[in-house]
Amino acid sequence: MKKRPDVKGIALERIETLFCEASETFKKNSIRSHRYVNMALKLAAKSGVRIPKKFRSSYCRKCKHYLSSGVNSKVRTRKGKVVISCLSCGGHRRIMLKPKI
Repeated sequence: MKKRPDVKGIALERIETLFCEASETFKKNSIRSHRYVNMALKLAAKSGVRIPKKFRSSYCRKCKHYLSSGVNSKVRTRKGKVVISCLSCGGHRRIMLKPKI
């Protein structure tokens, strides 16, 4: 009986690699970095792994593009929230600064 390899661990490692590659290649080739993010999201969905917290705010959930602050996204603070706006599709993400009590 063969042992199944640790699929989730391998998937997490690959997702981290893809997001790091996306951040490195964004200035040279933004289309390729968008493709890396798309590949990472598909890999996470197929393997049943959540995207790590440090990478969740670095892509747009609406158009699946890699977001770089000031280049294709803008970051603002408003009423205790950080609002990240994608300039490609107009999607918004709001992140709470203060926890609810």
